[in-house]
Amino acid sequence: MEFTSASRIPSLDGLRAMAVLLVIGGHLWGGLGAPGFTAALAVHVFFVLSGYLITRLLQQERQRSGRIDLLAFYRRRCFRIFPAAFAYILIIAMLVPSSRAALPYAATYTVSYHLFNTPVVLWHLWSLSVEEQFYLLWPLALVLGFRRRASIAWVAMIAAAAFRLTIALNAGPHAFSYVHYSFPGTMDSIAAGCLLAIYESQVRERFCWMVDSPAIVVAVPLTAWIVAGAFWADSSNAISLSLSVFWGAVPLLIALLIFLLIERQDRIFNNRVAYTIGVLSYSLYLWQQPFTEDRSLSTIQAMLMLSGCAVASYILVEKPMLRLGKSLQVHLEAGELAK
Repeated sequence: MEFTSASRIPSLDGLRAMAVLLVIGGHLWGGLGAPGFTAALAVHVFFVLSGYLITRLLQQERQRSGRIDLLAFYRRRCFRIFPAAFAYILIIAMLVPSSRAALPYAATYTVSYHLFNTPVVLWHLWSLSVEEQFYLLWPLALVLGFRRRASIAWVAMIAAAAFRLTIALNAGPHAFSYVHYSFPGTMDSIAAGCLLAIYESQVRERFCWMVDSPAIVVAVPLTAWIVAGAFWADSSNAISLSLSVFWGAVPLLIALLIFLLIERQDRIFNNRVAYTIGVLSYSLYLWQQPFTEDRSLSTIQAMLMLSGCAVASYILVEKPMLRLGKSLQVHLEAGELAK
């Protein structure tokens, strides 16, 4: 999930804050009812953000240097994602013996294909699995076919819809899982963000009239929520499950919302509280599962324990590893210049 600081892009830390709070609230107060479904939708906000930010950064790199450095990209992702995630996985493995059977899936970022064999304390890692598969494939696609990147993203949108329809029409016991939680089933959410980055100037030209309307800014996420609810079908009904073929409309609406929020720079998404929660969003997401799913804890207890673990993870793992990664990058660049 893309949790990099949005200091260069107004409103995105606030959007991350909102998304992670919706995930936490949904897990605290609902399964896949309205709160739980809203949590699942919030994860797709992170997916669209990832597609947008990663594509934007890689496009800027290519414009600046004429190429995309794959090794540098993968190195940055490793320092950003792996340390905090593996620290969480290791601690859970030590404290929750029943989770150890699923360690191969957690360690290889394949939880998204093994949800039915994954304990609840590791279940949320499905989204990181989807993200890591995106990080692996999309930069490579840009290197090999940069000029066709829009076509590649549109093909991903269509392929995801086709995959969901195929699974729905051949519904097995895990159809719902594959449709909603696998990389092929969710890659159109990431592709929508990629398309926003690719077409950003055209979007700004055609949709700038929406920016000054608060009603439209409210209507876009509300429409996305309503449409998503209609497509989030029960796996026991192959006909209703097949409606998920149209899910791609939801991330496109989320992408439009991201554009509007960036352009508007509303105070609610641009303040110290939103920034702080946004910066902590990765650690909050990693650590929310054990506490939000423990029904013996009150909401206050769960939030206090989650906040403590998230802040500790950020201070002790995230920040030092990010500094190390940046230091290594500077060292390597200096070495390249010296040649």
